[in-house]
Amino acid sequence: MAHFPGMKTVRIQDRPAQVYRSDLCVIGSGAAGLSAALEAARLGQQVAIVDAAPNLGGQAVGAALGTICGLFRNGPVPRRLTHGVMDGLFEALFDRGEAALRRVRGTFILDYVPNAWMRWAEGQVAECGIVPLPGAIVRRVEQRDGIVEALLLSTRFGDARVEANRFVDASGDAVVPWLAGQELRESAKPVLGTVMAILEEVDTSLCAGYPRSLYHDLIRRFGSEFGLVRAEGPVFVLPGTRKLLLNLTHVETPMETAGLALAGIEGRRQVDALLSLFRRELPEAFREARVAVYGNAGIRQTRTIVGRSHVTVEDVATGVRPPDAIARTTWPIELHGDMTGTHWTVFGENHIHYIPFGAMLPQGLHNVVVAGRCIDAEPAALASLRVMGPCFAMGRAAATAAHLNRSGSLHQIDTAALQDAVGDNLNRETTDPWAKEAVSETGPEAEGAAEGAAGS
Repeated sequence: MAHFPGMKTVRIQDRPAQVYRSDLCVIGSGAAGLSAALEAARLGQQVAIVDAAPNLGGQAVGAALGTICGLFRNGPVPRRLTHGVMDGLFEALFDRGEAALRRVRGTFILDYVPNAWMRWAEGQVAECGIVPLPGAIVRRVEQRDGIVEALLLSTRFGDARVEANRFVDASGDAVVPWLAGQELRESAKPVLGTVMAILEEVDTSLCAGYPRSLYHDLIRRFGSEFGLVRAEGPVFVLPGTRKLLLNLTHVETPMETAGLALAGIEGRRQVDALLSLFRRELPEAFREARVAVYGNAGIRQTRTIVGRSHVTVEDVATGVRPPDAIARTTWPIELHGDMTGTHWTVFGENHIHYIPFGAMLPQGLHNVVVAGRCIDAEPAALASLRVMGPCFAMGRAAATAAHLNRSGSLHQIDTAALQDAVGDNLNRETTDPWAKEAVSETGPEAEGAAEGAAGS
């Protein structure tokens, strides 16, 4: 007779919390968090990375974003401004035919297949020996005199604890300063999120020739019939596939669990309505189309820290370089504050603006640095700085700062040494072999001639 396993009795009281110890703990595994974790591992640090989502990749994967913005300088030639360990992602995506370059708003966007990003990220985390802790929610911060000593996590398997010397908060919501009781900032007016979607069985040979304005005109004509609220946004073919990515919804993204869940439901309703509209009005391309992936509700901006520096719209518009600059971008101010559309302030070819390290340092905490969309910035300024290119650079700066200053307060870091270590993100411009061909947008989006265009 076959031998089958027996059973044993277990209780949560008999299982102490799992303890993880590292030099650096990164909270959030999106663009900023993944960059920070991989850069720190490359510098020889022992790293743990925590994410509330069940998979690594943050919104780059979970929200099916499909676009990397803010990497390039404005102008007709794609000159990359951000460098570091994430260079390997770009090379891998293009080598596999899972990325493409697209000209829009006077600059360039890198389109990618979300699953390809996820698999690259997972491979790098495993290869670098980083401890992955997905599906873990930070519920308490242990601190003493402004020094964070540990994070207490809730997981499906029970409680866990992460102890580290340094912490990088790339959660997007400044969760560590928030739970540490620090004052934070929120926009006085909600910044809207988006539910992205990937459609399959689309005739992409036809869609590749459709201008954005075709979709926008259809929504303006028939949107009220289908309950649509947003009248403009990107629609593009995913590289190497017969799939189309839609970025044509707007939802509020409240900092409350049920509200955010309902926002996701509403966003998916809007996706279904868009598909119904396109099937009816563009049957040659969309007759057989169906939704392959509904992204999670994509959150653009929520809480930001009160930092040593505060980035203003004037800072972005004038492009004055702060003395502690660690990153730069030319991405427009892209503010999603209106259900029907987006405010764009597009800058000229000679324009560039910067992120100061002080905007990444939360007041009251000495061994925590934030990276990504929770830095200290006015809402409209953050609307330019929160995109992936600057987030990669902020992640690198955060990891480098933690490496250079392993004891004492990060507020006392040698700024010159930090800038020297990340100098190519302040001074270098690269034209990559994979950037030789780009798909050009049609209409005003290509050169940024749409509303709100600004000078250099």
